Amino acid sequence: MSETLKIIISGAGIGGLTAALSLARTGAQVTLLERAPVLEEVGAGLQLSPNASNILQDLGVLDRLAPWSLAPEVLRIRRARDGADLARMPLGPLADARWGAPHLVVHRADLQRVLAEACAASPLITLRTDVDVLGFASVTEGERSSVQVGIRDTGKHARVDGDVLIAADGLRSNLRERLGLGLADTPIYSGRTAWRALIPAAAAPASALRVETNLWLGAKAHLVHYPIRAGDLVNVVAVIEDPWRGNDSTDIWRDPADADPKYLKRMFGGWARDAHDILDAAPQWRRWPLFERRFAPRWSLDNVVLMGDAAHPILPFLAQGAGLAIEDAEALGRAFATSGGAVRAAIKMYENERIPRASDIALASRRQGAIYHMSGPMALVRDAFMRRVTPDGMLRRVDWIYGYRKGAGARRRLLP
Repeated sequence: MSETLKIIISGAGIGGLTAALSLARTGAQVTLLERAPVLEEVGAGLQLSPNASNILQDLGVLDRLAPWSLAPEVLRIRRARDGADLARMPLGPLADARWGAPHLVVHRADLQRVLAEACAASPLITLRTDVDVLGFASVTEGERSSVQVGIRDTGKHARVDGDVLIAADGLRSNLRERLGLGLADTPIYSGRTAWRALIPAAAAPASALRVETNLWLGAKAHLVHYPIRAGDLVNVVAVIEDPWRGNDSTDIWRDPADADPKYLKRMFGGWARDAHDILDAAPQWRRWPLFERRFAPRWSLDNVVLMGDAAHPILPFLAQGAGLAIEDAEALGRAFATSGGAVRAAIKMYENERIPRASDIALASRRQGAIYHMSGPMALVRDAFMRRVTPDGMLRRVDWIYGYRKGAGARRRLLP
């Protein structure tokens, strides 16, 4: 890079932190602006498939995550009514050999902490907390353009200047609304809610402590569980079709008042005893409505660009929310390194690669949700088909996701 760029990132979640590390590798000076006063340990488990862990490995943070992560040996897809296996996809060492990096499960807070520690160790990255990003203005002086970012810092109005502003501020991105993408651009409730719980290992059924990911399929609902934090906790996600129309502005991770376990139990009536043992062991549930947004045909205006959920919030049925944000982060760093500091060329390069990829994942994830929640004859057809798919066939169906290589521009060939 011929000239040191000053890059501002709004949001210090997984995507924003990873982008800071990726961009700092190019020699850019990065300022992270985070609304929260501190980076707290909130959230639950997430899956890091090899397309994401490959990037974290390249950034040098995967080894730091090792004490808190687990590599499931297998993905078991199970039938709700009796727990019978419909399909098994081997992971463990095979994932590393096939896709070049492990398939991991981890607590979101542990990943965020490891990324924040790596950012703190870089002299090129500054993290500022308790800062609200209020808006921006692009400024052109001769051949040089810059961006002025209005902020409220610990209650006082101020300004931060840079060459680029990256919006990594999530589903309800304040900056996305200011880009004027030409859409009726508000979050759209998907008709489903995710109920999340963390079960201490001492209270969990023995079957839930196996180092494997379990995916149960039922009528209008599915259940996912796997151990995290070296087996100290079991992460449970129960997704149901739900006519919920409540106030989604509540900070659900801190307020479980909207989560009635009796309602959840009714939705899982008729499921196998093993599934109910897991549901019964949860000490507390958080109810998390699932939202989408219309897919934007562009993610930028001048030298301001979106990434992560601000650009492409997706439903969780392929477990790729964090993975896509990490891919975005790596692509931004590579684009700026390749462009030699030409901001708009870098942003264009990034959009050309990432918009098709995110679109493919979003569409496939939506379709996967419909498959998971089938009922009646359609569920019988689905189950019969899954029983015929070999382990190698399962692996081939996710190659386009897990085997994504930076710069490869891999596109979906078949819906999984």
